[in-house]
Amino acid sequence: MTRDLREAGLTQQRPVVRRAASIKDVAAAAGVSPTTVSHVLSGNRPVNEETAARVRGVVNRLGYVPASLARSLQAGSTSVIGLLIPDISNTFFAELAKGAEDAAHDLGYGLILCNTEFDADREDRYLGMIRSRFIDGMVYASGSPPSRRRLEALMGKFPIALADEEVEGLRGALIAGADHEAGGRLVGEHLRALGHRRALMLTGPRDLRSGAARAHGFVQAFGGEVVERVGDFKEDSGYRLVAELLDAGGFEDRTAVFAANDLMAFGALAALREAGVSVPGDVSVVGFDDIRAASLVSPSLTTVHQPAYDIGRTATAQLLQYVSRGEVPPASRHTLPVELKVRGSTAPPAAR
Repeated sequence: MTRDLREAGLTQQRPVVRRAASIKDVAAAAGVSPTTVSHVLSGNRPVNEETAARVRGVVNRLGYVPASLARSLQAGSTSVIGLLIPDISNTFFAELAKGAEDAAHDLGYGLILCNTEFDADREDRYLGMIRSRFIDGMVYASGSPPSRRRLEALMGKFPIALADEEVEGLRGALIAGADHEAGGRLVGEHLRALGHRRALMLTGPRDLRSGAARAHGFVQAFGGEVVERVGDFKEDSGYRLVAELLDAGGFEDRTAVFAANDLMAFGALAALREAGVSVPGDVSVVGFDDIRAASLVSPSLTTVHQPAYDIGRTATAQLLQYVSRGEVPPASRHTLPVELKVRGSTAPPAAR
């Protein structure tokens, strides 16, 4: 049969086994010493940026895996966890990421950041990569619609902590987040105490539990007439929703706006300013999150402070308690308190 194959030009070929690239291979290709390669990869010593970029490029091209990481992968552990967030441009999530990274560092772990941009396909791809076990655990702070299906497939098999955002229908999770409903109540009570009775409420995507909880708390405490418009937690949507209502003439009897996050509140402020509506003289505006810019805009934004850094740190520290022992974390909930920061964007409604 071998002769027949040979005559037909189909002789079997031995598979070519490629030798894994070594640190010496990387050094030779980059024109540096192995010590320099080690410094670039570890970050323990400063290396000229141009040289470091050249080394990283060779590492990627040759597919070099440091020996320590290779041993960790063979043992089923990498001492690295992942963090999924929806919007790194929102400084709330930047603070959350800092808390997560600090907790990981303190416990001897590295952290890989995945920014999903609220994109379901992008998130799905990241979760697929995570399932391949190149990391030891995951802190999840996103919330696109397919999340529950993917997370259910990982739950019980892979260590996961939910930070800030619960996932509808997902049971048995380790959760660290703020008291969103209490925050909504604080806003409702504040505006009602000032004398407001008609408000516009800008909510986030309906499939996110945090936004729904904030809205529920606000409506229950406010007790007045509330018109709801659904945005996407980004500044453009806050601007667009308020501008549309202004153009339609439906804003005349609204004296307050509650936005489910600060970015949408900034958009609302911009739309009101462009329309010549005084804040807080004509309309009061309240946000949620208390990102740094909230105290810097004009007028400074009344908002609900939720401890983003502590949320990221708590979720990560709780997760790593179990990851470090090779265990899957049990279901638990860690609820952090919120606080209303009253600033210049709210006042009693003008006399009519």
